[in-house]
Amino acid sequence: MMSRQAFLCSLGSLYLSLLFIFLLMDVYARPANNSVLKEKAADSKDENEILPPDHLNGVKMEMDGHLNKEFHQEVFLGKEMEEFEEDSEPRRNRKKLMVIFSKVDINNDKKISAKEMQRWIMEKTDEHFQEAVEENKMHFRAVDPDGDGHVSWDEYKIKFLASKGFNEKEIAEKIKNNEELKIDEESK
Repeated sequence: MMSRQAFLCSLGSLYLSLLFIFLLMDVYARPANNSVLKEKAADSKDENEILPPDHLNGVKMEMDGHLNKEFHQEVFLGKEMEEFEEDSEPRRNRKKLMVIFSKVDINNDKKISAKEMQRWIMEKTDEHFQEAVEENKMHFRAVDPDGDGHVSWDEYKIKFLASKGFNEKEIAEKIKNNEELKIDEESK
């Protein structure tokens, strides 16, 4: 059985390896800047949309089951990742990496220890978790119109059908009056 110290050393080595792989990546070989597409997607999102996005920063798998190819970068960079996507100038990106390296290197010895890397990754993971908690609260408020902290089946049905293009007021009225709901493509 592996001792705790050996486990932490191997984990630290893994994190350091990931850091060095990331730092050695050539910033010239950056993917296309898709921030314009992300803005369009965010603008076109329906206010009645209750489904979470497929991509969640800092999560290894996408909601659709595909591997998140940017997982390691997101966990390492945290919120700073957006700055890299928006800025395509290699010199500025190198400077940003140097700033991040100095943030990770808390004892300023110009080296990153396994403990420093673990602390940094835990901090970034916590950031992602807090973002997910806030997003979850927002989605919950969307389906809890009376704000009582509970979602009834009727409240959920109304919001779900509204997210599918049905008139929310009409659906709410029919449910309130215990009328039959005709849910087909023609009744939208």
